[in-house]
Amino acid sequence: MAFMHRISSAARCCVLLILAVACCCPSRGSFAQNRGRQNKRPRDVATFRKKYAELRDKYAASLIELARTCEDDKGLPEAAALIRALAEPIDTTELRLAPLPRHVVAPLPADVSADERFWRSQLKVRQQDHAKELYALSRQALFDDHVSFSLDLVREILLHDSDNVAARRILGFVRSGDEWVSAFEARMRKEKKVWTDNFAWLPEDQVERYQQGKRYTNRRWISAEKDADLHRDFANAWEIKTEHYRVRTNHSLEKGADLARKLEDFHELFFQMMGGFFNNSSEVQALFAGNAAKPGTRQPKQHVVHFYRTRDEYIATLKQLTKQPIEITKGIYFPDSGIAHFFFDPESDDDSTLYHEATHQLLSGSRPMTGEIGMKSDFWIIEGIACYMESFKRDGERFTVGDPQHGRLQAARMHFLNEGYYVPLREFTRMGMVAFQSIKKPEIAMNYSQGAALAHFFMHYDDGRYREALIEHLSQMYSPNKATRENPDSLEDLTGVAAEELDRQYADYIRRLGPPTQRTRAPVGANAGP
Repeated sequence: MAFMHRISSAARCCVLLILAVACCCPSRGSFAQNRGRQNKRPRDVATFRKKYAELRDKYAASLIELARTCEDDKGLPEAAALIRALAEPIDTTELRLAPLPRHVVAPLPADVSADERFWRSQLKVRQQDHAKELYALSRQALFDDHVSFSLDLVREILLHDSDNVAARRILGFVRSGDEWVSAFEARMRKEKKVWTDNFAWLPEDQVERYQQGKRYTNRRWISAEKDADLHRDFANAWEIKTEHYRVRTNHSLEKGADLARKLEDFHELFFQMMGGFFNNSSEVQALFAGNAAKPGTRQPKQHVVHFYRTRDEYIATLKQLTKQPIEITKGIYFPDSGIAHFFFDPESDDDSTLYHEATHQLLSGSRPMTGEIGMKSDFWIIEGIACYMESFKRDGERFTVGDPQHGRLQAARMHFLNEGYYVPLREFTRMGMVAFQSIKKPEIAMNYSQGAALAHFFMHYDDGRYREALIEHLSQMYSPNKATRENPDSLEDLTGVAAEELDRQYADYIRRLGPPTQRTRAPVGANAGP
């Protein structure tokens, strides 16, 4: 079933949405037209968040107790330090993805010392007990239709008990030898293909020759230089296929592989943080019950990306497709064709526009619908969530989004504090696409920044109090049902908080984001917001 691949894709590189387990609100399923629109109860999981906090405190206390035993009774300061680190509170300023273990946990060696066997065994017992409690809470949350919160708890289970079979199954992992991998990666292994950062997926017996400068084209080996000549024309572009993307480029095979990896990284984080947008409760309940189809029975849809060798080629090609002012853009997504277009800029390595347009592609491309979005009202969130996602970044094996120092957010903060510029939420949400985009400079740039900051507010405020309300709002905005799409539930209804109070909370929140630092980035890419 299609859902299995959406879940599997969220877990492809064994990652965890750390913030989400402490700060989610409920989802009502993936398609808004299937929801009981007459029931506008706020998407508030305060009760479950409180239960989670209590479980976390209990778990942390048990770890601190074990750390004291290791240090005071066993004389194991290094083990104590490791255990205390596991009890540290979660930083909620950004949404973060941390890698989960790929390898099956090996049993302790027979010759391990008695003291080490003691503390590792005791730690494992505490971790598994906590994982069981999280699993029970996740089922309770799902029973109450809180899909995102439930899935985020399942992901955290694997942080504590990485071989938990139920959690692995729910998230779409399969065991391949002594590793947990996605169904897609397991299929690649069966085909004897391996991932290479420079050349993407290759048959394992071809990797060495590729590294030596050879390329396999049209059933024969040629030089890399000859291969580049053959692909210089975009009509004969390289095509890099990954689990979720099909990247065509005439720049280079290496650049295409790099772009595909970035997009897959982005895809992982996005599908985890937006769990309630892509999955409905009945599908997740089937996975909990073990009644879902096996992973890998259906190939997930691949999103198409075109990456041009030069800006001139990008402009010339797109001018044939649209009347929009392509010259001012650094990338663009066309919903009708489902293709996102970008070009190589030798003077910049900024990927803000890539992630901005990828957001539009993932949201629009996930739904079988026709027609414009946000035409009558609420257009701000269409651009606001994309501007917010521009802050995505990779740091080693970790992914983050929502850096408070990002240029969009700091611009909104400075406009608010220095110029007193803020469009009240009720007025902001009334604007459809035409009204929002017809505002003249500099106000339109300020509105794009405010949209990014409001998205950050709804995603992060009070440890994510309104996150699921925003996801539900987005889900209705992108509903295949025209009536739902044009008349989504308001954020006032979904949060249960009046607009005036949300304005007040936002004002306090934006003041606390903090002043810009040297790592603050200004927004770039005219089409990604003025």
